[in-house]
Amino acid sequence: MSDVEKPKCPKCGTSEYMVLEKTGKKVGTLAGTGIGAAAGYGAATGGAALGASIGSVVPVVGTVFGGILGGLLGALVGGAAGGAAGNKLGEQLDEAKGNFRCNKCGGEISG
Repeated sequence: MSDVEKPKCPKCGTSEYMVLEKTGKKVGTLAGTGIGAAAGYGAATGGAALGASIGSVVPVVGTVFGGILGGLLGALVGGAAGGAAGNKLGEQLDEAKGNFRCNKCGGEISG
């Protein structure tokens, strides 16, 4: 994001307080985390099965806890990966749009 040149504010004439709007980055992170968690949880059936089989060393209790742990880990890993991907995509969209806001006077520039 450092390669994005900050424009001068149309109201106060300085680029010192200009910041790139990060709406896409926020939305992308949120959407990516949700989608990734859902996909990870869906794919976690394999992790749950593996956890259950490893946990079956201690019959019943180990199988249940292994299955639960495998499912949760799948959802967490999927959510983290989806959030990171959504964050990067949103950041690219924000840079492409080029909407800036001045934190000093509130002036705005739409790219």
